[in-house]
Amino acid sequence: MAQQLKYTFDLNLKAYPNELTQDVDNDYTVKVNTQSTPLTLDDLAASVAARLGEEVGKVRSIIEVFMDEVASAVASGYCVSTDAFYAQPMASGVVMEHELSQPVDRERVRVYASFRQGPLVKEYLGKAKLQLFLQPAVTGPYIAGMTSAFVEESTAANGVTTRVPLPMEAGEMCVITGDNLKVVGSDPSVGITLIKADAPQTTFFIPPKKISPNTPKKLQFNLPAGVTEGAWLVKVTTQYAGSKYEVKEPRSFTLSTPVYVGTAPGGGGGDDGGEEEGGGSMG
Repeated sequence: MAQQLKYTFDLNLKAYPNELTQDVDNDYTVKVNTQSTPLTLDDLAASVAARLGEEVGKVRSIIEVFMDEVASAVASGYCVSTDAFYAQPMASGVVMEHELSQPVDRERVRVYASFRQGPLVKEYLGKAKLQLFLQPAVTGPYIAGMTSAFVEESTAANGVTTRVPLPMEAGEMCVITGDNLKVVGSDPSVGITLIKADAPQTTFFIPPKKISPNTPKKLQFNLPAGVTEGAWLVKVTTQYAGSKYEVKEPRSFTLSTPVYVGTAPGGGGGDDGGEEEGGGSMG
C-alpha cells in the first residue's frame, strides 16, 4: 500500500571555511546538506496517491502527462507558470547576417529551458527550520603516482597487448596522476618539487609555467636535466580549490613511496603509487 512521504521542513546547512576571502579568516560559506537519496517519480506518485486515496499507477500516469505537457509547451515557445516553478524557453549564441535565412546551426545556437522557484516553493522554504553545522575544508592535492610519459608495448602469444611505462630519464617527459593536482596560485611554493631520497638537500623545482597539461588529474613536465638516477620524493604544492577558485594558503601532498629515475633495482622505471592508502602528507 502506498504511503505518504513525511516532510519535516528541516534544512541542515553545511558551513565551509571560506577560502576565497584573502583578508578574513573567520568567515564561512553555506550550502544545503541535501538528503542522500533523491526522490523519483515513483516516490512522488506513491505519496500523492496516498494523500488522495487513488491508485499509484493512475497518479503516476497523470504526473507523466503533466510533465509531457510542460515540456511540449516550453518547446513551443510558451512560458509555464505554476505554484511550484516558472519555466521559460531560452536561447543563446551568435549568428551572422547572411545566416538569418538559413537553417539554424544547433552547434552554435543553444536552446534550453530556464526554471526558477514558484510562490509555493518560496513559501515552504520560508517555513523550513534551518540548522548550521561545520564542514571541514576541501581536501588538497593527492598524488596517485609518477611515471615516464613514454610506454613500451608488447603483445603476448594470446594476442593481449600490455603497455608498460619506460624508465624515467633526466630531460625526458614525465607524468604525475592523482586528484586536485592542478598547479595554480601566486605563492612562490606552488609547483612540483623533487627531493633526492638519500640527500634531501638536493631538490629540483618545476614551476607551473613548465607544466603542460596542467589539470586536476594530470601534470606533465620534463624531468630536469640535473636529476640523477636513484630514488626521489615527489611533492605537489598548489592553491587549487576546484573550478576557477584558489585557497588562501597553499596545500601540499608528498608521495610517501619514492619514485625511481633510471632502472629501479629489480626492474621497472618508476612507482605508480596507486596502491598506497593515504600515501602522502598534507602540509
